[in-house]
Amino acid sequence: MQLVRVGAIGCGSIARTVHLPVLTRTAGVAITALADPDPASLAAAGRLAPNAARCSDADELLARDDVDAVLVTAPSGLHAELAVAVAEAGRHLYLEKPLATSLADGERVVAAARAAGIVAGIGFNRRFHPAIRRARSVVLAGGIGRVSRVRTTFTDPGLNLPAWKLVRADGGGALLDLASHHVDLLRFLLDAEVENVTASVTSSRSEHDGAVLRLGLSDGAEAVIEVGFRAPQEDALELAGSLGAIRIDRHRGSVQRRPGRLAPTTELLLLRIRLAVRPSSDPSYAAALRAFVARVRGADVALPTLDDGLASLAVVLAAEEAAAG
Repeated sequence: MQLVRVGAIGCGSIARTVHLPVLTRTAGVAITALADPDPASLAAAGRLAPNAARCSDADELLARDDVDAVLVTAPSGLHAELAVAVAEAGRHLYLEKPLATSLADGERVVAAARAAGIVAGIGFNRRFHPAIRRARSVVLAGGIGRVSRVRTTFTDPGLNLPAWKLVRADGGGALLDLASHHVDLLRFLLDAEVENVTASVTSSRSEHDGAVLRLGLSDGAEAVIEVGFRAPQEDALELAGSLGAIRIDRHRGSVQRRPGRLAPTTELLLLRIRLAVRPSSDPSYAAALRAFVARVRGADVALPTLDDGLASLAVVLAAEEAAAG
């Protein structure tokens, strides 16, 4: 098995809770270098990967000759700059979402990765969750008929958020952090594109800490996405079609399909797929990272692309523009 040597840029909470533990348990992967300007974060990550070199910045990590692929989990405002540097260094890239904080920067990342010819994936890990995959198979097989309405909610109390998540210019706010996931899931579940956007955005205790998006999709469906950092914890999607509806609730641990009046059967399908509340126990992170490693090794496996990241970012930015209107 080809050894994939991984460097991580950004050693904050999500990297230490999810990404590094997954990669240290993945066969044929070695964490060879870590980079973070914060000594405490770097030391904490170093305890998870004790054989990895500790670097004070990304340039030092990218100058090493023992790094094949790079995981970027730095604050969102730094994503574009770091992703371009990784691509220009010729290293494979796994970039956490969002792709960037502006469309120009997002396009620059996509172009740099394409020019470098590297494997590049975006951290839309939810696509790999067994519940999402099951729901997608039901929807695309016509199990609920033609989908006309979608409503999703992704909210969190927002306790103990890092300072950068409170400031839009640094990549913070519920649109970039939360809505980017659900916009991507709409595209994935329906195999459709967003064609028009209206939105309202609130900033009650921090910038863009709440938003409601209303989207028109290329297949004729209409969707409403509600996101926020100052609300009870919820992560759910409901798709309504001509033959019934399907609801995915991450925190209650269920996927349900309900037949509609026109359904040919009164069967109620209830799939008990455990959906983890805590990121550390969410199986989609491991599946996404291992798919990336497999692609680096040359396997033909599906991976969310930087173009997917750009499509989601474009919708988020359109929502911001519409709200500012």
